[in-house]
Amino acid sequence: MQSLGRYSRRFLLFRKPQPTQFLRTLTSAKLSDTLHSRVMAVENRFPFLWRVKVTPVLNEWLKQGNEISPTDLRAVIKALCESQRYDHALQVSEWITKQGVFEPSTEDVASRLYLIEIHSGLSEAESFFKSIPENMKDDFVYTTLLSFYTKSKKTRHEAEATYQKMRELNLLSKPNPYYKMISLYGLLGETNMVDEVLRQMEENGVVHDKTLTDNNVLKAYASVPDVEAMEMFLKRIEDETPPFVLAWQTGISMAKAYLKCGSSGEAIEMLLRTELVVDAKSKDAANKVLMEMYREAGAKRDESRLYRRVNQNAKQGQRMRACRCKGSGGRSSYHPGYYYGGCGGGCGSVRGGGDGSRADDDGGGMVAALMMTVVGMVAALMMTVVGMVAALMITVVGMVAALMMVVVVSVLIMSVTVAADVVVVVVVDVVAGIESRKPSRESLVILSLR
Repeated sequence: MQSLGRYSRRFLLFRKPQPTQFLRTLTSAKLSDTLHSRVMAVENRFPFLWRVKVTPVLNEWLKQGNEISPTDLRAVIKALCESQRYDHALQVSEWITKQGVFEPSTEDVASRLYLIEIHSGLSEAESFFKSIPENMKDDFVYTTLLSFYTKSKKTRHEAEATYQKMRELNLLSKPNPYYKMISLYGLLGETNMVDEVLRQMEENGVVHDKTLTDNNVLKAYASVPDVEAMEMFLKRIEDETPPFVLAWQTGISMAKAYLKCGSSGEAIEMLLRTELVVDAKSKDAANKVLMEMYREAGAKRDESRLYRRVNQNAKQGQRMRACRCKGSGGRSSYHPGYYYGGCGGGCGSVRGGGDGSRADDDGGGMVAALMMTVVGMVAALMMTVVGMVAALMITVVGMVAALMMVVVVSVLIMSVTVAADVVVVVVVDVVAGIESRKPSRESLVILSLR
C-alpha cells in the first residue's frame, strides 16, 4: 500500500496527457453537452473481449429528433482523441461518412487518415489514402501522410517521394511539410539536408513562425548529435531580431546532445536555462524530464532542489483545488475553444509533436490517482478476507479430520473388544466340550474289573 501511495503521488505530480492535433476547426459555442456526455460515457472496459461501439449512441440521438452539426461532431472526435480513445474517434468519423450527415471537408479526411494509421497501422492508412478522390487530396491530407513517413528511417524514400509529389502539386506553401522533412533528416544525421530544406523554405517565401522554425532546426541538429552545428546556429539566431525564444523541449534535446558527447557541464547549463522557459501548462511534464536529465548528468543537488519545489507546488495546488471544489459545490464545466494543429506542429509527430501546444488535465490525474488508491485498498481488503476464509477452512478441515480420526479409533477399539469377547466365548465353549467328553473315575473302575 505504501508503494501504491508513492506511485499515486508521483502520478498526480507528473501526469500530462498529450493532446492529439490534426484538425483545424472552431468548436461550437453551442456544443450539446448531452451528446458529448453520452458519447464520452461509453467506455471500452473490455478491449480484449469485444469492440465497444459508440455509433448506437449517435443513432439514438438522431432517432430522438435531435440535430447534429458538423462542428459538434468534430468536437466529439477531438474530445475522444484527447482521451486517447482513438477507436471510438474512428467510429464517429466512419459513421459521419456512412450516414451522410454532412459533406466531409479535406480536414475531415485528413483526420480520418490519421485515426486509421493509429488504429490499423501504416498499410491500412496507405490503402485509405489511395481511395481518396484526387480533388480531396490537399495539403492537409498530404502532410498527414508525410508525417507517417518522417517518423522512421526505414520510410525515408516514401517520405521524399511524398514531399516531391507535394512540390509538383504546389502544396508546399505552409511550413509543416518542411518541419517534417527537417525532423527526418535530423533523425538520419544529415545536417546538410536540414540546411537544404531550410533554404527551400526561405526561397519559396513560406510564411512561418521564425521561433518555431529555429527550435525545429536546433532539435534536428541535436538529434544527430552535431554539437558544433547546433552551437553555431544558436549563436547566429540569438543575435537576430526579434530575439530567439528557446522552447523547453528544444532545451531538453540540446542537453541530451551534450550528454551524448560527454559534455555534462554544458548539459547542466542548458538544463538550468531550460528550467527558466517552462510555461505553466507544461511544468509537470517538463519538471519530470528535467529531474531525470539532472540525474543523468550527475547533478543530484539540482535534482533534489527541483523535486522539493515540485512537491511543494503540488501540495499547494491540491489545497487550491480543494478550496475551489468547496466553493463551487464540486461542479465543473466544459469550455470548448479554438483547436488548431494542422497535422501536428514542428519536428514532432502528428501524435503530439515536440512543439505543439499541450492541454492540462488536472482533474484526470486526481481521479486516476484516487481510483488507484481505492483499487489498492479493495485489493488489500479482498486479500485479507481470502486469507481469513482460507484459515477458517483449514481450521474446519482440521477439526473434521480430528473428529474422523477419533471415530475411526473408537470403532477399531470396539471391534477389537468384540473380537476378543468372541474369542473368549469360543475358547470357553471348546474347553467345556473337551471336559464333557472325558470318562469319569467310576467308568474307568468298572472297565478295569471287567
